[in-house]
Formats: sequence, structure tokens, C-alpha cells
Amino acid sequence: MFKLSQLAIGAALAAALAAPAQAVLTTDPGDVMPMAGMIDFESYDGLVTTGPEMLDANVVFTGDAGSMLGAFIAELGSNGLWGAGNKFAATGLVGELRFTFADNQFVQKAGALVNHFEMAPLPFAVVISAYGQNNQIIETHTVMVNTAEDSLNEGTFLGIVRPTADIRSISFKGYGVVVDNFAYTAPVPEPGSLAMLAAGLAAVGFMARRRRG
Repeated sequence: MFKLSQLAIGAALAAALAAPAQAVLTTDPGDVMPMAGMIDFESYDGLVTTGPEMLDANVVFTGDAGSMLGAFIAELGSNGLWGAGNKFAATGLVGELRFTFADNQFVQKAGALVNHFEMAPLPFAVVISAYGQNNQIIETHTVMVNTAEDSLNEGTFLGIVRPTADIRSISFKGYGVVVDNFAYTAPVPEPGSLAMLAAGLAAVGFMARRRRG
């Protein structure tokens, strides 16, 4: 028997999915929890590619010309050096690294350890953007990462946290961008499918009540 409480749950779910969601930029990797996957690029060996390249069962990589998976050395100017036994993803001189969730899936939280080329007094930065359905930008932030000139494999964790799972892809772009340890939470079906499921649940409950009436 369909209960009124089930109708309320369905209606509340539909309303929550229809409501606008505000993202939050985070620099704390602990915010991307519970983690469903983490990609460290160690299985690649200097693969220059624009993709698409399946990184794991859930994530597809695409990038601009000159992008590399499993990069092993990057001079970041006054931001130090990446490499020395650590592999990562890197743009060319200028470009974008994008991570899209496979099979039309969406996540609530995603991020990575990031750095970029820096040379004072030029104001270089990283642009981190989240994309939703139909590839539209749902949030974007410009962040300047600053690490010591003698640093090695240092950077800032940059992630986006949403109230609902509506991130279809996330990108990092800028001048000499490097990315490692890309982390994400559990992928789920597209928001539209969940909204239709909630609406169907409510409709079934309504019909059940009418039959009892």
C-alpha cells in the first residue's frame, strides 16, 4: 500500500532537484568525501593526447593540444617543479584539462591537486569550472596558486562541492597547468532522470489513493 509519507518523499525529492544549487569552491581534499575514485596518472608514461581517454571506469579525459597524461617533469617558474618520480596530467603552454563522467553520470564533489606556471610580475592563474547538463557552466572560479620557488610537487587542492550531484564534468585551465590525484564522489544518473523517477513515484501514489477512494 502506498503511504502518504511516500508521496511526500517523492514530492520533496522532485522539489529539491528542481531547486537551483549553489556550488562551493574548496581547498580541502577532505571535503570530497566519501571518495568513490582517485586518479594519480601513474599508469601513463608521457602520453600526449587530446582524448577522449578513459582514465578509469567512470572518468573520460579530454584536453587541448599539447596535453599530457603521465607527465614526469614540469617547470613552474617561481612556483617550483613537478616530477622526480611523480606522474601527473599537464597542459601544453596554455590549455585545458577536462574530466567528464562516463555514461551520462553526474557527481556532487570533485577536485584535484593543482599548480601552474608563475613568473612575477605576470598574474597567471588557474580557472576551475564545473559543467552540468548540456555542457553549460554551472560554476567557475579563478585561483592563483603560489608555492615556493624551490618546492617539489606542491600545489593547492581545488575542488567544487555542490548541494546535489549535478556536475557532468570539471576542468582546469590556464598557463602551464598541472593536475594530480583527481578525486570524485560516487557518480549517479543524470538529474533529469532522478526528477522523472520522483515524479513517477508521486503519480503512482496519487493513482493508488484514487483507487482506494
